[in-house]
Amino acid sequence: MTPDDERTIQECLRAAVEGPFFPEWEFQTLMGLERAEVAAVLAEWPGTTRSDDQVVAVNNVLNNLLGYPHAASEQTWRSYIEASPREVADVLSRWRADGDHDPSAEGYFNRLM
Repeated sequence: MTPDDERTIQECLRAAVEGPFFPEWEFQTLMGLERAEVAAVLAEWPGTTRSDDQVVAVNNVLNNLLGYPHAASEQTWRSYIEASPREVADVLSRWRADGDHDPSAEGYFNRLM
């Protein structure tokens, strides 16, 4: 991971925790972690004492920002995340070390942890 990748992941974690992208009633189902657990990963990022939570949080946050129908405007996205969705997809692919990003619904569901 490059320093730019780490910054993008940090921005995505912050967007998930603080932003309007994921409703509270669905957050744990989408992320596999409670909002407070993702916030704890963010607080330690890029270091961690919660390696399992970090893997799940980063994977599911990036994946859901790209695939969940949050209907956030480009302006809202940019107020939290400097990188474009395509750049976030590239970071997710590098994080997962799985090659190219599959933007299909099947790809989205296959990436969930």
